[in-house]
Amino acid sequence: YQLLKEPGEMVLPQEPVAVVGAIDKFIIELQIDEYDISKIAMGQKVLVNMDSYKGQVFEAKVSAVIPFMREASKTFTVEAIFTKPPPKLYPNLSLEANIIINEKQKAMTIPSTYLIQNKYVLTANKETLEVKIGVKSLEFVEITEGLDLESEIINPLQ
Repeated sequence: YQLLKEPGEMVLPQEPVAVVGAIDKFIIELQIDEYDISKIAMGQKVLVNMDSYKGQVFEAKVSAVIPFMREASKTFTVEAIFTKPPPKLYPNLSLEANIIINEKQKAMTIPSTYLIQNKYVLTANKETLEVKIGVKSLEFVEITEGLDLESEIINPLQ
């Protein structure tokens, strides 16, 4: 991709000389929290959203789980490879990825922001109901008990 030194220029040990890569093979590097790393396995499906391709979702799969925690961030590195890549890629693009750890055909979900203290929701009548949760992501949480399809809830933050 880039030569960092000119011919004849002095190079110190451990100093990069060039940035090398393959234009057709990109590795997605993901940082996984220590609380979630035990749920990650080789071959799991990954859904990728990229800032440069807004509104599109691309598929990848977990290709490596690096079993070393970064002390400063308390995260592990997981690598994934695109199975359905975007038409053009460039090094160091930003992305958000969701690793599929569980799938259910019929699940009741609500936005995560509607959940209070991980076990309550607020009804349209301003009553607090206790619920049990299942699988959750940053955006949604599964409700396994405490609500039915007729329940009307509101966002407690509004």
